[in-house]
Amino acid sequence: MTRPVKPDMAIMSLLQCMGASSLLYLAAGLVTLLYFLTSLKKTVCNLPPGPRPLPLIGNLNVVDLKKPFQSLTELSKTYGNVFTVHFGPRKAVVLAGYETIKDALLNHADEFGERAEIPIFRKMTQGNGIAFSHGELWKVMRRFTLSTLRDFGMGRRTIEVRILEELNSLVKYFESYQGKPFDTKMILNNAVSNVICSILFGERFEYDDPAFLTLLKLLNENTKLLGSPMVLLYNFYPSLGFLFGASRTVLQNINELNAFLQKLFKEHKEEFNENNLTGFVDAFLMKQQQESKKPHTMFHNESLLFSTLDLFAAGTETTSTTVRWGLLLMMKYPEIQRKIQEEMNHVIEPGEMPKLEDRKKMPYTDAVIHEIQRFANIVPMGVSRATPTDVNFRGYVIPKGTEVIPLLTSALNDELHWKTPDQFNPSHFLDADGNFIRREAFIPFSIGRRACVGEGLAKMELFLFFAGLLRKFVFQAPPGVDKSDLDLTADVGFTLNPMPHLVCAVPSVLLAVIYFSTGSKNSSFKLPPGPTPLPIIGNLHLVDIRRQDKSLMKLAEEYGPVFTLHFGFQKVVVLTGYEVVREALVNYTEEFVDRPSIPIFDQIQNGNGVFFSIGELWRTTRRFTVSSMRNLGMGKQMMEGKVFEELHFLIETIKSFKGEPFSLRSFNIAPINITFLMLFGDRFDYKDPTFLTLLRLIDEVMILLGSPYLNVSNLSHRYFNFYPFLGFLFKTHKILLEKIEDVRAIIRQYMKASREDINENSVRSYTDALIFKQHEEKNKKDSIFHDENLIASILDLVMAGTETTATTLQWAILLMMKYPEIQKKVQEEIGRTIKVGTWATYEDRKNMPFTNAVLHEVQRFITLLPHVPRCTAVDTHFRGYFLPKGIIVIPSLTSVLLDKTQWETPHQFNPNHFLDAEGNFVKREAFLPFSTGFTPVSIMFPVFNLILPSSKPTAFLCREKELYRRKPGQDGAVCLLCRIAADIYFPTPARSFRVRLGPHCPPNNLHVKASAAGNLCYPTGITTASLKSPPGKRGSC
Repeated sequence: MTRPVKPDMAIMSLLQCMGASSLLYLAAGLVTLLYFLTSLKKTVCNLPPGPRPLPLIGNLNVVDLKKPFQSLTELSKTYGNVFTVHFGPRKAVVLAGYETIKDALLNHADEFGERAEIPIFRKMTQGNGIAFSHGELWKVMRRFTLSTLRDFGMGRRTIEVRILEELNSLVKYFESYQGKPFDTKMILNNAVSNVICSILFGERFEYDDPAFLTLLKLLNENTKLLGSPMVLLYNFYPSLGFLFGASRTVLQNINELNAFLQKLFKEHKEEFNENNLTGFVDAFLMKQQQESKKPHTMFHNESLLFSTLDLFAAGTETTSTTVRWGLLLMMKYPEIQRKIQEEMNHVIEPGEMPKLEDRKKMPYTDAVIHEIQRFANIVPMGVSRATPTDVNFRGYVIPKGTEVIPLLTSALNDELHWKTPDQFNPSHFLDADGNFIRREAFIPFSIGRRACVGEGLAKMELFLFFAGLLRKFVFQAPPGVDKSDLDLTADVGFTLNPMPHLVCAVPSVLLAVIYFSTGSKNSSFKLPPGPTPLPIIGNLHLVDIRRQDKSLMKLAEEYGPVFTLHFGFQKVVVLTGYEVVREALVNYTEEFVDRPSIPIFDQIQNGNGVFFSIGELWRTTRRFTVSSMRNLGMGKQMMEGKVFEELHFLIETIKSFKGEPFSLRSFNIAPINITFLMLFGDRFDYKDPTFLTLLRLIDEVMILLGSPYLNVSNLSHRYFNFYPFLGFLFKTHKILLEKIEDVRAIIRQYMKASREDINENSVRSYTDALIFKQHEEKNKKDSIFHDENLIASILDLVMAGTETTATTLQWAILLMMKYPEIQKKVQEEIGRTIKVGTWATYEDRKNMPFTNAVLHEVQRFITLLPHVPRCTAVDTHFRGYFLPKGIIVIPSLTSVLLDKTQWETPHQFNPNHFLDAEGNFVKREAFLPFSTGFTPVSIMFPVFNLILPSSKPTAFLCREKELYRRKPGQDGAVCLLCRIAADIYFPTPARSFRVRLGPHCPPNNLHVKASAAGNLCYPTGITTASLKSPPGKRGSC
């Protein structure tokens, strides 16, 4: 009897009998059978037609991997507008021609709404981000991104001004070549990237920033490689990725890009402030914080990383490439360039740059820009889609998960829609009368659910960059190169770039035209109304030089919220009320970004420092200062610890008075010491002679800045600009400069000590950081880190970093004495919230709504900075008026903080302004005090427990000038010295007198009144001080 043979044993026996060659034939046969089965399935599924695939390679024998879009266009002529192609084992359906693409992506938007799984992008992003995510993650990220980009100005005038600012930097770079040939690739990358960076990160990068240049080079290399044959083969055969070095390079570059972004994210997290979101990244971090308790939130770190990377890459490469094509085409077709410049001459005034509102009046320019996009065709195959379900389309069945290629080049060159598709012809977008017309088949940004999220921004950038550059320059081929030799062949990558070429940017003859003066422009354009100016003095007779803000509010009642004033010979535009000021500072941020030149500060700083420098010196110094302060702990928890330490010393000082009256100025020492700690690396003992000297000098300088003698030439912060030729009449500014020089001398001492004790491994202070930077750039020819700028920068921070916080704290203490019932409620809330023996932390403010409301109301009520002057960075159309570039603009912050339409009781101290009916803290849009610097006032509020008992307030303030009308002993003791700047006469030698406060003064006698000193408002008194008698007054109290 024959024993049956098991099947597996039979197979093993058969294989043993076969040789190696036979096994190869068997394998080939199985592969062939597999492809026949695939073809059979295709027939059953009724896929669109296409060339028959070969084993292993599919249709790669008929596809040029260097220019696959051209091969697919040719195949569409044979197989129709919907056909199937096999890239090795990877199957794809191609859509060709505008009508087909429109039908699929618009009429069947959901069916073709998924993104295809492309191996290289899957490896790069792990399915995160915006461009290559799927399903619900994609929907959430896209919706959040569109909303956030709109919030940060995309499609609005705020972005237009950022673009114009970047264009100005770009123009200067082009001008530096003086008409000589140069390559535009990197610089255009830089400029365009800076626009998206300002939206993402709230900042731009300098063109020579080495880290940023490296970032752009990595981006350019990836853009090139992602369209290369080797990376395409990786996408077709991902399992053979080890054979393709290009894909490894792409992934290495992505890792470097990610590392750069992670560093930026870390900085943003450290300085994160939910009340001051600087861009997309901050908005994402806030959303991440809000959803931190959700177990499956989509706002995780990977989404942040790849959403940012998607926006950065897409917002840089496509627009800059299109502008490069545009400049190359202008060199190729100079007659078209000339017609654009002629059109601009008719529409735009000499010396001005094109704005978005001009586009409607420039149909030929608009047509040329559209034709550049059509002709350049920079993303010819779009970005592949996929079918989320089985789809019936035009009689075919496309299975779920099939890759779909919308061949955008076939729409942009569709002979049914374009008269001369292969030629560069702006007439494609013009009617017979030369008017601009939209063309349905113009879809460079794709269409449907997956259309480009940055389309609006890209259109703005293309118009402003392209038209602006042609406004300034004539673009020509380099010497020895004929226009006919300019190559319009595309350099293929993921996008189609122009071949490497050089450009000559020759300043336009237009620039020789003399720019109209501001006066002549005013005759053509409408400035806001205002009182008629008198000869020489203008409207100075209508302005109280001690409280300009109140005068401005009064004038607004007659002339409206936007009006013009004349301070002597100087025209100023004043903005009042929340709606107007917010519109200017938020919606027109970049138009009103500049600060006017202030001659007194020009004399003090000679154009150096952080606050009163301009141009590149300002940008570099400011960026370095912000970065250094961050590194030293500003805005971080470590700084909170330093505040606690200083608070301890302050409380010990207060205890030392044992309940006896003491000066409100005593509260200044702690916040000022924190500033000095950051600047010099050490805190001062409160009795340190240098510390006391600095305090005295700062106090005197601030008083002098508010002096009426200085104010004659100081109004609206133009100081000697109004009457500079009369400066010799006023001694006050000379005394001010002497005081500033005394402060400088102390700063020099600390710089010298820092140089002698420098340790490169330990940067303890801002002064140390400056000296290190100076040492790093000692061989740099044009370094801005010279001694004059170092001293000026420290001086700026000494002055600005001391007065605002210290003065706010004085006001807070004074108001608590004035309103003991509010002080009591604050203390009760502190007692409920904070454990006995511990400090209130900044984080605790969320659990202390009443205290938080009181702090906000203190800042609102005192209007510490009544107005901070700006000037227009560009010619600006605002609320129907024309504001020429460089005109001074005063946004009256007092008018915002006292706006009757925004505050229930604007002239009363009322913490309920910041509380809802349930006692919860509420933010108010009209809260715009514009305080600067780190403000530790909230942490210092527990010192109210140590202030004299609320039942017995110890001080009241004397009324303005009343001090000088009293005779010694009349009506008892005068309580608090008047600190009104107008009553202090530093230039006049005179006797001192001293006034002390009375020990038992009822709170209703407190006279809360502000005085102007420089640009700050102070409490009108302190408990004890020495003043110089005014001229003609003698005696003492």
